[in-house]
Amino acid sequence: MENSTHASKNTSKLRSKLKKELIVFLSILTLLTVIHFLWFYLNYSTWNNVPVYTTLVHMLIPASAAIICMIIFRDHALTRETKFFLGIFIVYTIVFLIESFYRPLVPQTLINLPVIKEIPLLSSLIAIFGFICLIIMNLKKKWREGLELSKLWFGVNKKFFIGFTVLFAIIIIVLFYLNYIFGFGDPLMGYDPVNFFILYLTLLGLSFFIIWPQYFGEEFGWRYYLQDRLFPLFGPYMGVVILGVIWGIWHAGNIVMGMNWPGQPLFGNLNMIFITIILAVIYGYAVLVTRSVWIAVALHLITDTTEVAAMVYLSQSESIFAFGSGIYSFVILGIFALLIILLDQKVWKGVKVLKT
Repeated sequence: MENSTHASKNTSKLRSKLKKELIVFLSILTLLTVIHFLWFYLNYSTWNNVPVYTTLVHMLIPASAAIICMIIFRDHALTRETKFFLGIFIVYTIVFLIESFYRPLVPQTLINLPVIKEIPLLSSLIAIFGFICLIIMNLKKKWREGLELSKLWFGVNKKFFIGFTVLFAIIIIVLFYLNYIFGFGDPLMGYDPVNFFILYLTLLGLSFFIIWPQYFGEEFGWRYYLQDRLFPLFGPYMGVVILGVIWGIWHAGNIVMGMNWPGQPLFGNLNMIFITIILAVIYGYAVLVTRSVWIAVALHLITDTTEVAAMVYLSQSESIFAFGSGIYSFVILGIFALLIILLDQKVWKGVKVLKT
């Protein structure tokens, strides 16, 4: 009886701690997001007026909020290795913000390719340095173990990591190809599947080195910090839905300004929430299996890179009712997400829930 009472008290304390961390995280996230929206709206008015590389600023917010919380609450995951890597991310974020607010510190472009050519050189060099450091730290056992608690290591189930990532990439490419098949939009440079794959693979390879901080900026916040607090408090099924809703609402200001579906602020935001709930299941499941945030970074990067390459050589559409980034694709991905839940409940039920 005494052990049971003691365990109950510990569970209650942990729930209280996680709730406090969750509230502080959401408060900081909201504050930074509102500041970002006001900056964009007052300076650019519409999304099309925002410089290409400056549009990536908002992606740095979730991880920034998570890092602030980790420092405030003295998170046990802040090992020497984790501090070093997050320090690189912080330096990148500061430099990128300066370059976005003011001008590139080193204005020359690094590579003449869509999106990447817009990233200032100094930011790119810091990103490359960070990615190389990450690889090196994951090669040494002691350093790798120092990254494990923060999910910054490359994780377990390497075959799943590779196989699931490739499967997801194939599905996303097919969905954008369906956009062309059904005539929902014409590509900017004309339909050319060969050049699509050349551009796609080139962008994908370079993006892992050059713009990973943006995708890490979202996924470390969502899949490490937020997921690891929502799941124990609400369970994995309700937790992943709540996470998806928060993730979707977080995009609201950008969509009002015309991101993704210009002129469709209401339905655009509803569609985004639908999309983020589905992707929260897919990305969240992958992180549960591998215990690494990097698979979510890879999946997110694949999603956006496919869209960029498809706009140039497969198809593009700003309609919600289309494939590609439209609702038809995410109905199909929704079925895929449902299968993930139904066919591998062992993973979902393996989440430790702190019952009241």
